[in-house]
Amino acid sequence: MILDFTKTDSKEIYKLMAGNIIPRPVAWIVTENKGKINVAPFSYFTGISSKPPLLMVSIGRKKPDIDEPKDTYKNIRETKKATVCLVPVELYEKMDKTGEVLPFGVNEAEKFEIMLERIDENFPPIVKGCKRAFLTELYGTFENEEMATVPFFLKIHKMYIDGDFEPVARVGRGYAKLTEIKN
Repeated sequence: MILDFTKTDSKEIYKLMAGNIIPRPVAWIVTENKGKINVAPFSYFTGISSKPPLLMVSIGRKKPDIDEPKDTYKNIRETKKATVCLVPVELYEKMDKTGEVLPFGVNEAEKFEIMLERIDENFPPIVKGCKRAFLTELYGTFENEEMATVPFFLKIHKMYIDGDFEPVARVGRGYAKLTEIKN
């Protein structure tokens, strides 16, 4: 069977891509703007270059049913900074809750009792309990009116590492732990 994406609804295309490009790492992105913190999960996220060290995260332009930009989109655009945390298995339920669409300026960390820790004064805080985080600055975007999301390219300035960790991956609509295949 060949499915023609030019004749397929965008919601169906998303389901097909999300269900088949697996597993996808989950980025829990922390941004800060005028003293307000935003914490949001993204699974359209990956590393794309080591020289310079770049991550790419695809962020929707607007909140569903609200004519305003997503907080992460707006904050990175305005401040040029983001802290990208990799989600450990033990925090996946809290991370999932932060995907809820909230009005601009509502602090997900406070609403969902997520502890934050400032490790560098020049970047937004990390989510406490995350064992890996990238402190990043906006490197560039690729915008096209046809695209529902905008790829943000984030340059890694520093990486936080704290012991071993088991990351959460997005698989279709659910989440999974990664296991090693031994030879």
